[in-house]
Amino acid sequence: MHLRRLLSILLVALTLVVGGQPAFAGDFPDRPINLLMPFGAGNAPDTAARIIGEYLQRKHGITLLITSKAGGSGIPAMVEVSRARPDGYTISLTSANVVTVVPQVKPCGFTYKDFTPIAQVSLFTMGWGVLASSDITSVDDLMQKAKENPNKYSVGSPGALTAQKFFHTRLMEHFPDSNLPYVAYNGGGELVTALLGGHISVAYTPVANFRPHGDAIRIIAVSGSKRDPAYPDVPTFAEMYDKNLVFDSVYGIVGPKNIPADRVERLQELFREALSDPEVQQKMANVYITSNYLPSKEFGEVLKQYNDFFSGPIKEYLEAEKNRK
Repeated sequence: MHLRRLLSILLVALTLVVGGQPAFAGDFPDRPINLLMPFGAGNAPDTAARIIGEYLQRKHGITLLITSKAGGSGIPAMVEVSRARPDGYTISLTSANVVTVVPQVKPCGFTYKDFTPIAQVSLFTMGWGVLASSDITSVDDLMQKAKENPNKYSVGSPGALTAQKFFHTRLMEHFPDSNLPYVAYNGGGELVTALLGGHISVAYTPVANFRPHGDAIRIIAVSGSKRDPAYPDVPTFAEMYDKNLVFDSVYGIVGPKNIPADRVERLQELFREALSDPEVQQKMANVYITSNYLPSKEFGEVLKQYNDFFSGPIKEYLEAEKNRK
């Protein structure tokens, strides 16, 4: 009787070991990790992911299979990540905007609670850039021109349902007589190309996306809580119009909900190590990206703060849209 019971317990234990996940974090990862980007290739987050991927391959032999799946305000990519097997082999380098703002605007199959926060990677200063050859000299100047020439000027940014969209909406409350439509693009690379081609008047994106183009683009304002050190003469929207007009773009690594804690710890340590490496930091500096690492718990708190900060403006926007119909 006791022997049968013992054999039964051993059989169950053996089944769990064979069919379950590896017992130790040291066994992970033992195959390539899929990193899905909800942005177009060639922008700042994509560049950061590839620099990190190069380090992990060189240092640990770990392959990051980086795939860009732009469009749909990031929804298709993040739905795919949220539904992936929670084993740590499917992750995303995404923005706080995509996982907190977008789900509040429309049902999209996930909220920020449907992801495992792994690590914050960077915090980008967001800015408004115009062609240096244009006659736009400042935000006030742009708004005056947009008032005198309806529909001639426009501001573009990645995504139709993004924090940039709601920032634009809130800013325009200060200029009720100006007509400055918002135009959505699939990614930072496509957006800057549109600006350089004269298809939009202003591009609203991380200032890191402007820097490779040197003097061709002039930044007229940034939406961070303080001025960007690289552009000390460029004012913030907060100092010009409203202290609440603040938006920095936070990027980090998330995965599906319920990734085992030991694997989350292993992943966050790998990203921390990569972002602390002097060579990685130099490569990022060369393309105007500054790392801003936070571990899983702290990054999760940032996502909650982001979600709560935008909940009020989004509710106001949705209510206004409802009343217009």
